[in-house]
Amino acid sequence: MSIPEKHIVVKAVSEKYNCILSNIKRKQIMYEGTSNEKKLVLCTPQSKLHVNGKGWFDLTTLQIDLLDDSDIPILAVRLQGYKVYYIDFKELKKLMTPDIMLRNPKEGEHWKLYVWGNFIKVQGNEKEFHVQPELLDRKEFTLFI
Repeated sequence: MSIPEKHIVVKAVSEKYNCILSNIKRKQIMYEGTSNEKKLVLCTPQSKLHVNGKGWFDLTTLQIDLLDDSDIPILAVRLQGYKVYYIDFKELKKLMTPDIMLRNPKEGEHWKLYVWGNFIKVQGNEKEFHVQPELLDRKEFTLFI
């Protein structure tokens, strides 16, 4: 099963917020634009489904800073199986406390997030962030490939 491409998510968010999103320089999954005179930042990581049935992705402090510097921060997680989870990042960020931040040489300071069927968990926090994925129509999905 395929993971939805970034441009599908960028197009959907652009249409919903009536704005033009452009890629943030040197940030492959980060986009910005203006909607009703408000700064919008979109982060759209992807994940395969792993054997245990969940996906996962990391969010770095740099990505979080870009989202925090906007009026409309959107996290749109693209998951294998034609699913996209659209999340108000301000709400999810409440679960991302400094004491559970991870550090390593590759990503630097970051948080690891796990995507289950109808919720997301931040590694180190037992609380669940409930969210329903949008299941893309496979016909629509293949039009963009």
